[in-house]
Amino acid sequence: MSGRRGAQMAEDASTPDKGWPLRTWVLAALGALLALAIQQIDTRLGSDPAWRDRLAPGLGFLLGVGGVAFGLIWERGRLAFAVSAALVAGVIAAGTFLWSGMPGEARLGPDWYLTCGLLASALMLVLFQAMQDGHGATVPSRSFAGLRERLGALRYPAVHGHLWSNALLLAASALFTALVFGIAHLLAEMFWLVRLGFLRDLLRESAFIAALVGAGFGAALGLLRDRGPIIAALRRVTMLVLRVLAPVLAVGIFLFLGALPFTGLAPLWETGGTTPIMLTGAMLALFLVNAVVGDASEDESRSVVLSASAAALGLFLLPMVGIAAFSSGLRIHQHGLTPDRLWALTFIIVASVAAIAYAVAILGARGWFARLRRTNLHLVFLLAGLGLLLSTPLLGFDRIATSHQLARLADGRVSPEDFDYRALWFRFGRPGRAAIEKLATGSSNETVRSLADETRKLTDPWREGPAERAARAGHALDERLTILPAPVPLDEGLRARLVRFDACGDVGDCLLHHVPGEDFAVVVAYPARSCAGCTPSVRLIWTVDGVWSDASQYLAEGDVAQAMAARIRTGDVVIRPIVRRQLFIGGEAVGETLPMAGNVPGKPDAP
Repeated sequence: MSGRRGAQMAEDASTPDKGWPLRTWVLAALGALLALAIQQIDTRLGSDPAWRDRLAPGLGFLLGVGGVAFGLIWERGRLAFAVSAALVAGVIAAGTFLWSGMPGEARLGPDWYLTCGLLASALMLVLFQAMQDGHGATVPSRSFAGLRERLGALRYPAVHGHLWSNALLLAASALFTALVFGIAHLLAEMFWLVRLGFLRDLLRESAFIAALVGAGFGAALGLLRDRGPIIAALRRVTMLVLRVLAPVLAVGIFLFLGALPFTGLAPLWETGGTTPIMLTGAMLALFLVNAVVGDASEDESRSVVLSASAAALGLFLLPMVGIAAFSSGLRIHQHGLTPDRLWALTFIIVASVAAIAYAVAILGARGWFARLRRTNLHLVFLLAGLGLLLSTPLLGFDRIATSHQLARLADGRVSPEDFDYRALWFRFGRPGRAAIEKLATGSSNETVRSLADETRKLTDPWREGPAERAARAGHALDERLTILPAPVPLDEGLRARLVRFDACGDVGDCLLHHVPGEDFAVVVAYPARSCAGCTPSVRLIWTVDGVWSDASQYLAEGDVAQAMAARIRTGDVVIRPIVRRQLFIGGEAVGETLPMAGNVPGKPDAP
């Protein structure tokens, strides 16, 4: 009976008080005010970098996440509880910015700090909602004993139900808001047809847009919460549809795992993307297992095929997580720790705990569906606590990874030429940038100082770093380069120019015709030997004020390039001055140059 009662609470969680229009009006007004406040914070206080990078987005997330959480949890007569839960969710999300700064600040790539903060906020809110359902009309005391009473009243159907209901409510509210925004623009254009532009002008104001979006989202959330049975029915239909995918994924993973003894594991390690793919597959498998298991015994699938598929998917978690762990371990052994690898290692540990717990639940005696639901409830607490911890700088993955990479450089496990300075500058956060600054000014190794100094001048994370450029322009280039009319030493500027995509590139043989002292060179880039149908290309490169220009002139490709390359090998390459004519109007050159004779444009007829 407790499972059924919890499921019923979850179904009615969105609106135990039917027909409460006051909540809709309050949420609409609150949404408009909060959205306007967030917009004003960004507009009026966003010019100061220190404020913009930390306090402004933190306050914005406090208001935004807290407001959404309040709209999801507020019930009649429980205003204080709703405000408390909203503050907890908002403070967790806002703390991520106060501790870690803006996403991408001195750190390229996914911002897992923010992701963990939002995950912790969402799960904490779900637990608050389930606790609110668990005590019904009674209100436990505001003490540790009262908190324990609330936690003891938690039921998996309520937790799982609120998790799904919140996701559906937010998605539907966002869709409603987009529809409101579209209608506003349509009305603006209709009024503009009769030369009334007031609505058009309003929709150009960021403050009005913020208020409109906030009011639309809040109103939608209130209206949908008054229709809880519809959301519950939509949730059940979604789960029923997702169950059908369980056998498909189970068969696919079974075939994949069965093929590994024949293909070997080597292809997995060569891809470089094994860990995220395996973890994504494991997460999807876990998701579909729970679609089959349901909220309570009444929701369990009675199909033998679906039950067997869910059991297989739960057991497949172990080998998939094992492959991800081995792949990540290989990368760490080869290239050392990075923040991304530390995050991957953390996710692997969490996935391993879930995989072992699922295997124990499935391989036990009868009734593994119920055991799996109890396991999920424990995992929710684990994920909420771990997400909260990881959203803070207490573990300091950037700092740990930076120290490890510097240790590898210091003890010679990686040479100064092979060290990834650019990754340290762009992907390791503030500790990485501080390390590059220290290497550029205080390293005893001249090569390290030079490469670190060049790295800290980079502003574009996608531009090639000095270490990578030096490696490509060194021995790797010499092995595939032929210099005509005679082998001569090449200066560093020409070497760096040759390895660009419009010269020799990265693969294939390369023919260079260059005489020291000349301000030009002819480059014949041959395709990789593995490309049977590919042909070479010929380009001209030159210097500007003594520096090799990034520009190039395309000369030929295909059969023409083959014939031209043969003539280049004979040494018949020369630049000759020519005389051409140029049109001047008012003392300024106009148009293209003309040959000295012939091809003169005809005299146009007089108008």
